[in-house]
Amino acid sequence: MSETHCAPRLVRAIRVGLPAAFVVAFGLAASGATAANQVADGSSSRDVMEQARGEIPWAKLSRQDQRLTQYVVRKASLFRRSPTHAFDCDPQVFNFLSQHPEVVVNVWNLMGVSKLSLTRHAEDRFHAEDGAGAEGALRVMHADYQPDSRNTVVVFADGQYQAGPMPEPIDAHCVLVLRSASRRESDGRDYVTARLDSFVRFEHVGTELIAKTLKPLLVKSADHNFTETMKFVSTFSRTAEQRPDGLLNLAQRLDKVDDKTREELAVLCRETAARHASVDPAAGPIRLARLQQPEEVAGR
Repeated sequence: MSETHCAPRLVRAIRVGLPAAFVVAFGLAASGATAANQVADGSSSRDVMEQARGEIPWAKLSRQDQRLTQYVVRKASLFRRSPTHAFDCDPQVFNFLSQHPEVVVNVWNLMGVSKLSLTRHAEDRFHAEDGAGAEGALRVMHADYQPDSRNTVVVFADGQYQAGPMPEPIDAHCVLVLRSASRRESDGRDYVTARLDSFVRFEHVGTELIAKTLKPLLVKSADHNFTETMKFVSTFSRTAEQRPDGLLNLAQRLDKVDDKTREELAVLCRETAARHASVDPAAGPIRLARLQQPEEVAGR
């Protein structure tokens, strides 16, 4: 099997195990008119990986979670620190979407751009399936959300991909650390910065070797989609400010979230619009685009 054909399978296996915090930096992402400004480059270097290990809030994790995290990060097959982006976004909207990734996925489902399903089983547990052979269990091991979006979220994920003639499934364990902060600029707008550290460990040596060979493609695809996801969050925030009625109608159509979450989203839209109290008639709708696949990157 060629590397080009293996790449999408590996991406599916990895992306289902990626953070519920932003549901699929490797998955489907959104694009809109809002820009996300890169303020720091991404990196896969050993020095940055060691720094990322040291920044994990170990003391906040239970002993069992410390052992699980060590199992992945000490012998990670792949590591990536995403580019750090700053984007125009209301901190409360950012926090809500971070804590309710099932809302984001349900929006994508309603717009017909994704078959991905994300089901919340408990306050800190999710199950994801992409409809093409990949599925994963996600658990939030630690989450510290602040009103100014100075957040730290640590997620452990198990992902698996099995399809077609593959004799064995591809298994991957992931530890993901999402960090964010916000600041108010001189124009009175709030800007959120976000960064994602991803540690991925494959259980099979053959898969690990293929993944390392394809690392440049996986990294470029992941960085692109993390950026596009930030744009989606920013555009969603602007829409809540300027066109809350549209999001209120959308909230009523969400069919894969519970009533409490649906009502919280409606309240968030009203409060966000009231805080900003201005409407830009030129604001456009949220637009969604499909994931940039690794083979597309390779073809450039």
